[in-house]
Amino acid sequence: MAELKAYNPQAYASLQLTNPLTWSRAFFRIGTLYNDNLNNLSESFNRTIRQAKKKPLLDMLEDIRRQCMVRNAKCFVIADRMKTWFTKRAHAEIEKMIVGAGACQRYMARHNIHEVYQNGVGYSVDMNERTCGCKKWQMVGIPCVHDACVILGKREKVEDYVNACYTRIRWKETYMDGIRPVQGMKLWPRLNRLTVLPPPWRRGNPGRPSNYARRKGRNESSSSSNKMSREKRVMTCSNCFQQGHNKHGCKNPTVVASAPKRPRGRPRKNQEPQEPTVGSQARQGSQGPAVGSQAQKGSQGPAVGSHGEAGGSQRQEEQGLGRFASWFQCSS
Repeated sequence: MAELKAYNPQAYASLQLTNPLTWSRAFFRIGTLYNDNLNNLSESFNRTIRQAKKKPLLDMLEDIRRQCMVRNAKCFVIADRMKTWFTKRAHAEIEKMIVGAGACQRYMARHNIHEVYQNGVGYSVDMNERTCGCKKWQMVGIPCVHDACVILGKREKVEDYVNACYTRIRWKETYMDGIRPVQGMKLWPRLNRLTVLPPPWRRGNPGRPSNYARRKGRNESSSSSNKMSREKRVMTCSNCFQQGHNKHGCKNPTVVASAPKRPRGRPRKNQEPQEPTVGSQARQGSQGPAVGSQAQKGSQGPAVGSHGEAGGSQRQEEQGLGRFASWFQCSS
């Protein structure tokens, strides 16, 4: 943060307004056993209740309660059917640390403390306190590559140093008591009070209805990444051909276009022929004699072809009799 403040004070001031204590890993509390603080949980929850948000208040709350109840029950079934000792993601992280331990160098010291070097940087590892200089072991609860290098060097298993919160037993205990079902609205107890009245009628908002998505933050884009934004786009009216408004709010008189619009899309192959105009007829008339001369030449074509065929047959006969010329000379 000090380097950022020295490089760009304005960026540092705007970053402080976002309260880094709630999202920056540098301010995470040791012992939370979680090194990620993303908004994926809120995004998934908002996506799940999108259809429920279209309903009235009581129906919306019932749908959300029912979805949470089903999800807790499914998680318990998955944890109960698991055969491994740790969860799937914990096993993947452990294997990743074991592979990365091969690139580390270990130097042993007294009182079960080791010095591990990785990429030219040294880290102090205390196996009694289960701490590492990179602080990943304290924050996550799974040994990092430096700790895995020491554990493998001592001929021990990395799984023995993983926190118990990643075990299958703790996962089952988390979803052991789920949300209980609720009776239908008709079976609720009656109270001597006034019923909840519906809200007063009002006209809906103009324009396209909302898709009940969550509200975007100040620093988030209003559209998706694969769509072009309409910001800074100049609007042109199709009624008066002026910029700044569209046809629905146009109060100017209609302007007739000078040339007809070309139909959109690719022209069809079997399109009906258009009627010839005066200009095209004149051009066709000027080409008349040339077309006639071509026709006369075309009529002479078969005759020329017949002469060529006759000459070719005579040459073939002369070549055939030439083979018997020596026989005629001997006989004479």
